[in-house]
Amino acid sequence: MKIGLDRLPRSRYILRVLKAFATLRTELRQGAGGIVLSTETAGEQTGVQTDFAPDDRYFSRLRRSFGSSSVALGFGPLEMSLDGLSERQADDLARRFRPFVVETAARPDVHIVLYPAGVDRFLNTRRDGSDETYRLETRRTGESLALWAYEFAGRLDPSEGRAILALVEERGAQFDRGLENFLRVVTAFYILERGGLLLHASGVVRDGAAHLFFGPSGRGKTTVTHLSPEDVVLSDDLSLIVRNGGGFEAAGIPFGMAHHRVPDSRDSFPIASLNSLVQSLEVKREPLTGARALAEVSASLPFVMQETRQSGRALEVIDRLLATVPAYRLWFRKDPSFWTVIEGTAR
Repeated sequence: MKIGLDRLPRSRYILRVLKAFATLRTELRQGAGGIVLSTETAGEQTGVQTDFAPDDRYFSRLRRSFGSSSVALGFGPLEMSLDGLSERQADDLARRFRPFVVETAARPDVHIVLYPAGVDRFLNTRRDGSDETYRLETRRTGESLALWAYEFAGRLDPSEGRAILALVEERGAQFDRGLENFLRVVTAFYILERGGLLLHASGVVRDGAAHLFFGPSGRGKTTVTHLSPEDVVLSDDLSLIVRNGGGFEAAGIPFGMAHHRVPDSRDSFPIASLNSLVQSLEVKREPLTGARALAEVSASLPFVMQETRQSGRALEVIDRLLATVPAYRLWFRKDPSFWTVIEGTAR
């Protein structure tokens, strides 16, 4: 039975969701695309001893940007202006994000100014020989959110529509990775304010409708896209869910494509189903409902569920999404037979 915010006292509902979410934490490896987000207080050093945690003084000292060029990007209803670019950076980004470059952004949701970091790195990789999940540290100061990883540090001021991004390289892999990871966070925060979500999911459009396949890394999100060669692929890892009137649509976004493919479309499509993936020898699908459904979707939201100010809003948006879009647990094997189950033609 569907459990909605309007049919259960909010305190009891949230407790049920949190209980289901806690159960999931023992079953799923948390984080989007291998990113683990943690928090710290101002002035605290984390991780290895040589990590550098940028404070407000660091950001205030960033004076000279890379240049005077700009590139405007559009992801669904969001528009961002990347400012402070060199001409070469602007040309590179215009090619890299080509389907998502907009001619002008008269009133972008956020202006992001890029600066040279002035340091070689912010976080250091562990040196004990163990595998390390990509770390992303955060610190909240008033309305501002600072975040940093290995190759970038940024400060986001949502109420002002402005952000600062410091990158350790002017071009190359570290520049690309740092910029994309920062844009993921910005997108997750701003789409939530528009009543949408950034979901750790692949998106495939079939017969004009989007089907989203979600779950932690290794569940098969990219595999599903490879098994759908004739369909439109919106993403193989991160999907943008946008509000359209009383319903929800999935829009193309240039993040998380495993092989750096450009998404097949920047358009948005009505969402027909949400599917929590389970790799299996059998192929079947069962409804996913109630607090369990909300908890599983919550576990697949990068960034905002770890941010206290955003998590309550995210739960409300997920509840509306589940009220209009059916969710399922989908068991599938590595062949296209799961589409037969989704389309309701299985015998």
